[in-house]
Amino acid sequence: MSETLGLDRVEAWLTDGSRLFDAVFAHHGRPWALGDEGRHADIKDASAHWRAGSGDPVAKLAPMRAAFDTWFGEALADAEPLPDLAGFEHAFAGLLMLADWLGSNPAPGFFPFDNGRHADRMAFARERLALVLPATGLDARPARAAEHQIGASFAGAFAQQGREPFVAKPIQAETARHPARLLVLEAETGSGKTEAALWRYAELFRAGAVDGLYFALPTRVAATQIFERVKRFRDNVFPPQERPAVVLAVPGQMHVDEAEGTRLPDFDVQWSDDGDRAARWAAEHPKRFLAAPIAVGTIDQVLLGSVRVKHAHLRAASLLNKLLVIDEVHASDTYMEHLLTNLLRFHVGAGGHALLLSATLGAGARARLLGSGEVPGRVEADTVPYPALSWYEDGIERRQQLGLAGQPKPVRMEARPILTDPDAVAETALSAALDGAKVLIIRNTVGQALRTQEALEARVGISDGALLYQAPHADGRRVATLHHSRFAEPDRRVLDAAVESTIGRERATGGCIVVGTQTLEQSLDLDADLLLTDLCPVDVLLQRIGRLHRHAGRTRPHGYEEPRALVLVPEARELIRTSLRAYGLGSGEKGGVYEDLRILELTRRLVDAKSVWTIPDMNRQLVEAATHPDALCAIEAELMATDPDWRPHFDKRTGKYFADLSAAQGALLRFDQRFSTFRIEPDEVIATRLGGADRHVDFMSGERPLPIGPFGRLVPALKLPHHMAGDVPVEAQPQDVEPLDEAGGFTFRLGSIAFTYDRLGLRRME
Repeated sequence: MSETLGLDRVEAWLTDGSRLFDAVFAHHGRPWALGDEGRHADIKDASAHWRAGSGDPVAKLAPMRAAFDTWFGEALADAEPLPDLAGFEHAFAGLLMLADWLGSNPAPGFFPFDNGRHADRMAFARERLALVLPATGLDARPARAAEHQIGASFAGAFAQQGREPFVAKPIQAETARHPARLLVLEAETGSGKTEAALWRYAELFRAGAVDGLYFALPTRVAATQIFERVKRFRDNVFPPQERPAVVLAVPGQMHVDEAEGTRLPDFDVQWSDDGDRAARWAAEHPKRFLAAPIAVGTIDQVLLGSVRVKHAHLRAASLLNKLLVIDEVHASDTYMEHLLTNLLRFHVGAGGHALLLSATLGAGARARLLGSGEVPGRVEADTVPYPALSWYEDGIERRQQLGLAGQPKPVRMEARPILTDPDAVAETALSAALDGAKVLIIRNTVGQALRTQEALEARVGISDGALLYQAPHADGRRVATLHHSRFAEPDRRVLDAAVESTIGRERATGGCIVVGTQTLEQSLDLDADLLLTDLCPVDVLLQRIGRLHRHAGRTRPHGYEEPRALVLVPEARELIRTSLRAYGLGSGEKGGVYEDLRILELTRRLVDAKSVWTIPDMNRQLVEAATHPDALCAIEAELMATDPDWRPHFDKRTGKYFADLSAAQGALLRFDQRFSTFRIEPDEVIATRLGGADRHVDFMSGERPLPIGPFGRLVPALKLPHHMAGDVPVEAQPQDVEPLDEAGGFTFRLGSIAFTYDRLGLRRME
């Protein structure tokens, strides 16, 4: 059969002729199998699968051989051997999966069935391909030529109406032109890391070093927030007729540029306008997200290219010609970091470019991500420059000092032992708001944010628009609310815009209080006069402090001219108490928010010991003091020596670390091993994050109209956190959807559990 098809000539390219055929036959996204048992195929021993029958099936392949000779004869004439590398086999498999998905699309704009009308299908396919590749953005040459004509400067790339022109800061200029393929950029919150990443993409794109961009963020919320900024940048850099599509790579949402798509029952997509469908091809299925010319989404889409799941190779290969940007890289846990490191080794090893962003990354995490393997000691780690670029070269982790992005900001730090007292938190915030201050309250959990909001409303009433954060209703009125993750996607857009107008760059005068959770610490341009925050790890605390006095030169209320952060801590010193899990401190059977009490204890000590934190001058020392391996070992030994009750916590943390590491090792797609070793077990479930998966509650199924949310917008779906779903079956659909009174929102039932969705978000009805 091999000789009949002429495959013997192809085998001359290869050291082992069968290896790439394993990848060829996996073009549907998974290893190919033979037989009813689905066992993995062995191309060298397929005789067991022949069955008796009439005719000569091998002879019937002769016309295919003739077609191959006509189509690819010149390609086979003087072929050079292909790389005998495991990574090449994996990349080749991903490229074939992408080609198969494109070529199998019968839509009029792609490769429609011809029913024999085209005598030479290959000529037709090549003609269509010349149209499809530029239309989908997979061929970047037209966009690159158009971008060269504009030649946007840095100021032009980030121009905004009514704003002074931007001038490139050192972190942006140096990041853009650095030759390393894998870079870590550390700079304070609000210093322009996003602009640095986008400008690096622009420079690499102009040079032909990359054809696209994937901007990865830790959460769906953060991705949605950055999406608009990336679109604005794209509009400034590319002319209208050749603008690459910008895709929001978030499953359950379908957004390309200004258009929104809706999944139809027949798996087709209905778009909100009549734009070019080919340009939206990558957005119509999550597995194709990374093939988009520019996409903004979660880090999960990247990590799905690093684990043994169907079409992982499609994702990983689609990234190879793109700049991969990972924002807030410090937010990854042990499991996710291991998956990311695996993907980075493959991506950069194949010639790709990646940029990792963080306000401050601990020395250990930085060494692991760069692949240097050696963590500098505590003294050396403290002296690493900041802000800085880091990269790995010639066996050494190298660093480049970057100029400061702005003036140092001295922040007065104060620990307040009122973590468990929402009334005291409300009183403190209300006093400042009555003085005219914009107050930002960030709690570690939605539950505590709700308790704080309720305590505030009990004091001022929900109709007092002068003091409470409010979002606009579709009918024009304003609704008191708070900011967290348990809101529908259309309502989150309303909340984000409202919080930035309330406490952001263009804020009005007068006191106001905004209550929320971690959703306030990423990707939003906020500028509070006073910050109240729960105790959290020091790197997270620095993120939150970045929302305090963000814009210099603003006239602030008397008594709030200097930035001040009140860190809410437990009244007692012991963080080991199980009752603190409700406040995001420590872990239980189902995990927790901030589980490592060593880091929390060290952070609390930093707040107590240093009444003024000068940002960003002290960032490096602060982070290393609470996260460096030497510091963690020292505090662990001290705490166990003084209180034996700490030992179970540390034993549990150690066990979890090795369990997570083992889970990651088992999940990895091993790019350093031959493609033939790639396996997907039938009943195996592999995720990009450990823990229970959130539930997607779809209100579009059935014949009922979509419910109306608390701000007057239709709600097509809600994300239900896994811990709220209880034992409700996965297949359960929402029932008894009923509107609330004039306050807005609705109730529904999922299985035996009733829920309310109103101005305070999604909650279980007890």
